[in-house]
Amino acid sequence: MEIKNKPVLCPKCGNYYPAAHNTCPVCGTVNPDAAPFPGGDGLDATAFDETQPPYSDGGSFGKTEPPYSNGGTVGKTESPYSNGGTVGKTESPYSNTDNSPFGPTVFAGDLGVNGGTEPVVGWLVCIDGPVRGNDYRLHTGYNYIGRETGDVRISGDQQISRQNHAMIAFDETDLIYYVGPSAGRNIIKVNGKAVINAAELHSYDVISIGTTKLIFVALCGEHFSWKKG
Repeated sequence: MEIKNKPVLCPKCGNYYPAAHNTCPVCGTVNPDAAPFPGGDGLDATAFDETQPPYSDGGSFGKTEPPYSNGGTVGKTESPYSNGGTVGKTESPYSNTDNSPFGPTVFAGDLGVNGGTEPVVGWLVCIDGPVRGNDYRLHTGYNYIGRETGDVRISGDQQISRQNHAMIAFDETDLIYYVGPSAGRNIIKVNGKAVINAAELHSYDVISIGTTKLIFVALCGEHFSWKKG
């Protein structure tokens, strides 16, 4: 069948339209001598009319926008951990050591001794009771004995007050050790004798407190002191 109304190509916008039109229906360019559509003899001219092409801007296929553009249906997906995300930044539960469940780390004073550690002046060694075999360091000044808190903590002995049951002190000037009661309800004994007021303490004296017995060992004295070096 011969097509009497062959499509022509607009040289300006590239649109094909029926040759019966004197101007391009897209851009209005007059083009009476437009070249026929390649292979136009086999095309049905009724397929071309004044209807605008489905793909504007002259191309055969319009510009395809991604489904996730700013105006898309789904929209841009943000990371759940971004600044504005739902979850947000996770902080360490133990940042800033003061918030640690174990509390801040505290270091003893150096008392003028190199190394930054409070020097030991003697020891208590448990020879009977719930913590038998444990040893405890003593320092200059007051050393408080308690079940849960203090310089000497004897856990498990319910007859010892939670804190400040008794004390052991060291006078670094006279190089003398003392033992005495503090705020505890039960009497303490040294070598089997009750101590009501502070009493002088010597090496290998045995202190009874609650159901616990502690043997005392002195470091400082006639043969050595931290001040003498």
